[in-house]
Amino acid sequence: MYWLEHHKTRHPTILGDTANPDHMTVTVLIQKVDPSTARVSAQLELKGSGSLLDERTHELKEDATLTSNAVTNATVVAKANERPEFVSTEFALRDGVITDYPLDSYTTNFFFRVKVGDGTDQRAVPVRVVFDNIDSFFKVAPQQEQTVEVHQGGAEAKKVATPQSLFAATASVKRSTSTVMFAVFIMVFMWCLTIAALIAAWYTASGRLGLFWSALGFLGTLLFALIPLRNAVPGDPPIGSLIDFAAFFIAEGVVSISMIVTVLHGYHIEISHKKRKAASDD
Repeated sequence: MYWLEHHKTRHPTILGDTANPDHMTVTVLIQKVDPSTARVSAQLELKGSGSLLDERTHELKEDATLTSNAVTNATVVAKANERPEFVSTEFALRDGVITDYPLDSYTTNFFFRVKVGDGTDQRAVPVRVVFDNIDSFFKVAPQQEQTVEVHQGGAEAKKVATPQSLFAATASVKRSTSTVMFAVFIMVFMWCLTIAALIAAWYTASGRLGLFWSALGFLGTLLFALIPLRNAVPGDPPIGSLIDFAAFFIAEGVVSISMIVTVLHGYHIEISHKKRKAASDD
């Protein structure tokens, strides 16, 4: 599984116009997916190829302007005869609920249009987009869209064919396999610890051991150890997530009840022993 994930993350996804030699390449380096703020942090780089480059300097002949649907830095300008640089930007994360952790999934959209030239001489050029995800906690799978939704006034949105000058893609965003596996392991481990707490409480009560401090120490330690164990899951899911209702809340409740019942039952046995001993002494 390690090699499978390693193989997937090592290969970027290339979409858009790959046949035309005279195109602009937009590199989208996805650095972090943050469901808590519904943002995808990325770096954008704009490069030219073919006749758009100067044969001597291999730099852009004309200024290139990238327009996108990014939340920040929606417009990126690559100056002629200058080395292109990465620009930090953010895209919106949609259609997901973080409390579904670790099974939460989202979508994000990418719209790019590149024009070269200045003023009224600007013209649209073909766009090739390279998606490279380096966030190891999420899997990002972009797919190019052949249609886009158009809203006209108060009427319902309708889908039209994507213009040649526009690149549109929708990416599904899911937790990585290793993240899901670790979260599921934590939930299973919590259930196993819950069973262990029940066994310890049953052993103490059925054996009429009174206040058996070894069992009480185990239950008390387990009660507070579950909290950092729950917080160890990657992604910092908020309280009330699926992992809580499926394991953490149940484990805390069962361990707490087991400890309280064990103490009360042990106290009752200890009092009975003392009364029986006092009666025998008389």
